[in-house]
Amino acid sequence: MRAPTFPRAALAAVVLATLALAACADVPPFRCESDEQCGVGGRCEDSGACSFLDDRCHAERRYGSEGPTAVADSCVGDASGPLAWLTAGSDFGCARADDGRLWCWGDNTSGALGRDDVGKSGTPAPVDGLTDVTDADGGEFTACAVAGGTVYCWGRGSGGQLGDDTTTDRSRPAPVMDVTAAVAVELGEHHGCALDDTGAVACWGSNDDGETGAPGEAMMKRPRRVNQLPPATAIAVGGQVSCALAGGATYCWGRNTHGQLGVGDMAKHNKPELAAAWAGATAIAVGGDHTCALMLDGTVRCAGANDFGQLGDGTTTDRATPVTVPGVTGVVEIVALDWTTCARDTAGAVRCWGRGDAGQLSGELGRPAIALSAGESHACAMTEDGCAWCWGSDEKEQLGDGRGGVATGARPVMLSCW
Repeated sequence: MRAPTFPRAALAAVVLATLALAACADVPPFRCESDEQCGVGGRCEDSGACSFLDDRCHAERRYGSEGPTAVADSCVGDASGPLAWLTAGSDFGCARADDGRLWCWGDNTSGALGRDDVGKSGTPAPVDGLTDVTDADGGEFTACAVAGGTVYCWGRGSGGQLGDDTTTDRSRPAPVMDVTAAVAVELGEHHGCALDDTGAVACWGSNDDGETGAPGEAMMKRPRRVNQLPPATAIAVGGQVSCALAGGATYCWGRNTHGQLGVGDMAKHNKPELAAAWAGATAIAVGGDHTCALMLDGTVRCAGANDFGQLGDGTTTDRATPVTVPGVTGVVEIVALDWTTCARDTAGAVRCWGRGDAGQLSGELGRPAIALSAGESHACAMTEDGCAWCWGSDEKEQLGDGRGGVATGARPVMLSCW
């Protein structure tokens, strides 16, 4: 039996219709470039997808159905899973999720967020190539993380702060040289230090003020062990200062123009100096030009610059010898912004003092905090429900809520928190 025949015109029409349907099926998801493309109430997110108000989401926004399939119809930022801890750089923040990934947001100058597609982003995104992260910290335009005992850094490298023997910027994590079995990493403005499982401390980066603990050289492009230091149990780095807790004592070195080393003078030191007034401290927090110690009895002692009252002693006088912050007790954690200090007590309440012109003192969460982190002019806290909240400057979208603009109190980071 012969197959039925069709007029050529009809056959052509069928073919064209089939091709049109196939073409429609292959149309890629819509990607926006501006809020206007998303229509009334829509906002173009950094992912290139439109989002719309939805109070069922903790960030109060949900992606539309026409965007990239990876985020379509989901709550904005609802992808990290439960959080384990927070950290921060000068104008950016990061959170480690329970699955070991590190999510970052805020200023992406020189690739500090581990990406090269945006200048800044208020929507957290994971750092590609990093898994099983156990510690991390941020500097001015640099970030570093510990994974499997190796320290990885990315971002600005012009001061040798990536520790890879170069001065090249990069937006993807790569190992720091000569450091193994690392358990902690801490960054200052343009330098970093790592602590290994033997208690040895190695530092790298800018050394104009002796902050790496290595005399003579203005820049250390690869880590060098800090000599004349007993085995350390913890390190703290910020500004142009490095400190270590070792054998019940506190040692600091680096810039000391305001007495921030707490050793009683205002001369820089390029090797560890014993800060006797911080003997027995359980933690150290280093700000821009001030340093505070958490003492065993739950009090706080601070030294250094005090132009905004960041030492908490009721004056604006710099101190080379640490002073106790009056009225602050029961403290279990402290962090230092550039000109502000915050403390968390046993009840989870957060108190801040010092500079507050960008909302840095607005740490009222309405719920107990279980962890803190601090950048230059912003701070963040994690709460028992798994949420992260940030307050202070949002100039570089470092509050991470995706809204931008000026802060009006603590706002939730757009990460999954229930």
